[in-house]
Amino acid sequence: MAKDLYKIPTSIDRSYLDHEIVLASNGWQAPPVAVRQIGFWLASVLVLMWSMTSTFLGNAGFGLGVLVVIWWLAATVFLGRMTRTRELRYRTVLTFLAYAPKAARTVLTRRGNDPSEFWSIVAIDGIDPDGAIWFADGGCARVYLVVGSASILLFEEDRAAILNRVDAFWRKVEPTAEYCFITTKEPQRIHHQMANLERRNLALTHRDPDLVELMDEQADILTTHVGGQFNSIHQYLLIRGQNREALRRAHNLLTAEVESSPLMIKECTMLNRDEAIHMLRVLYRGTSDNPPIPSSPWQPSLNSTSTSTQAGSTSP
Repeated sequence: MAKDLYKIPTSIDRSYLDHEIVLASNGWQAPPVAVRQIGFWLASVLVLMWSMTSTFLGNAGFGLGVLVVIWWLAATVFLGRMTRTRELRYRTVLTFLAYAPKAARTVLTRRGNDPSEFWSIVAIDGIDPDGAIWFADGGCARVYLVVGSASILLFEEDRAAILNRVDAFWRKVEPTAEYCFITTKEPQRIHHQMANLERRNLALTHRDPDLVELMDEQADILTTHVGGQFNSIHQYLLIRGQNREALRRAHNLLTAEVESSPLMIKECTMLNRDEAIHMLRVLYRGTSDNPPIPSSPWQPSLNSTSTSTQAGSTSP
């Protein structure tokens, strides 16, 4: 049965320092505090006391000593807070210092630049023609364009059925595969409309100049305005397996789910190499300077009765 509330399960990578203590007295209750956090505060106070009594700070003037104590306590409170991932904030200081220089936050991706920096981010060794993505650690992945069934207008019984189906699916997932949902905002896909327009163009018996001009105008509207200026939300599912066999089992599980019921995933399309590169390009380069690329391997030309243009491909 579907639950009313869901939560993220507690990680098994926990120790005694991760346990939380709730301080309460006479109806007053403080937020939960982890043992690790209390230990950090106590250690910081002890180091402060030792510094003020056994180091050169003890010989400083009264005013300077007060400023040092205030600064130390403020830094302790700030660095001793917990992040959203339940880690002490002081652990992010070294990461912040590493990314503080502007050069550390800029990756050049021109063809003449060294690709090592960009490769260190994506760690993709290559993409097969069938769309299989190979990573540096030996993992293999595939990308699917998916459409779900969730809606704010669902009836209660439909909502319960979807939640039960999703819960049953995740119980069957093996730990050797990782499922990543990627949501992007891209230009609308127009390959179906362009293909239909091309079929109408090929079905013309009498190639009247006015009809050809009208169809060229429709093609221009689709490619320039609809497919270039109007964005829509697209959702992808990237399944990454530890090896080819793990990816094959995950693919079979997803295929069986889509074929047996549309509750979890209504539509699912596996992307080939060009389509996978187009999806990755949106993530790593954005859409501001990226012209729309049709999802079909050809670009219709309505001025002739045959099409032979083949889209090129680039590595992400």
